[in-house]
Amino acid sequence: MVGKLTWYKATSSIMCALMDDGKYFNKQECLKRAIDDKHGIPSDFKSTNRMATGDLLEPVLITEAIRRLGITDLDVDIDYKIEHPLLPLEASLDGLANAENIEITEDIDRGIYLPHATKLILNGRVPIECKVSSEFPQNEPPAWLGVHQLMTSMEILDAEYGILIVLWQGTDFRTYVYKRQPDYADKLKEVVLDFDRRVEEEDWYIPECSEDAYMIFDKANEDDSVMILDDDVVDDINQYMILRDLAAQSEKAADLYLTNVMVSMGNHAKARSADYKVDWGIRNYKATEEKVMPAKEARSVRLKKPIIRRIG
Repeated sequence: MVGKLTWYKATSSIMCALMDDGKYFNKQECLKRAIDDKHGIPSDFKSTNRMATGDLLEPVLITEAIRRLGITDLDVDIDYKIEHPLLPLEASLDGLANAENIEITEDIDRGIYLPHATKLILNGRVPIECKVSSEFPQNEPPAWLGVHQLMTSMEILDAEYGILIVLWQGTDFRTYVYKRQPDYADKLKEVVLDFDRRVEEEDWYIPECSEDAYMIFDKANEDDSVMILDDDVVDDINQYMILRDLAAQSEKAADLYLTNVMVSMGNHAKARSADYKVDWGIRNYKATEEKVMPAKEARSVRLKKPIIRRIG
């Protein structure tokens, strides 16, 4: 695969954010980077150790998943981008398979899942996305974990099927086979053309949090001019101050109630009621060799706070 292609053009890798399903970044951040890229301002985007590990594992995971599906025509060394024929949209692929009447049925024992079907017969080009995730396994991955990315690549290639491979928690290896969704093309067109226009006109999305507002207004005037606030803004300030104080009071009150629970439990490691179970046990630490810091002996330390979960 190739890395992030450009920021000033919509790509499959940011589609989850543009569709308001992003987890680690949102569409305002994407727009900010796109506008910066348009002006030649380099992105501070850096590959992490986890991302590098995922890139290393991708060819192995893809090869095994495709073998389990019974597909023999596979390319995992794709060093080019694919572009939508009509929209300002591009993508990079982790892999690309070619299938000819390959029948796929769900087989959970072999890690094969069909989120929207009971049986599929694969034909033609099949784009592949691969993710290594620390999330807990799911029978259908969340939209931000490669689903939008795969759906976008399917639209770019005019492919009827796509494959999403996820290695959950380092051991749970699952392959999800998707059929093209008939209504996705219209959604894709809407958000891509809107993003392209916003980059060109530098028209920001409506801020949804203070970080969004900071991205838009990240520079302050150097003069000493003072803005006079209108009544609506003063009302917002009043509400902010009230809620901020309430949040602080709520946090203090919540800690007091938790203290009462801890005192009631005393030295008990576990407790429960009809609605709750409480675990206030110990966490075990393995012995470590001496490095820069002094060596640590094996020890057991009680959790600082109980973990409370609602039952059912």
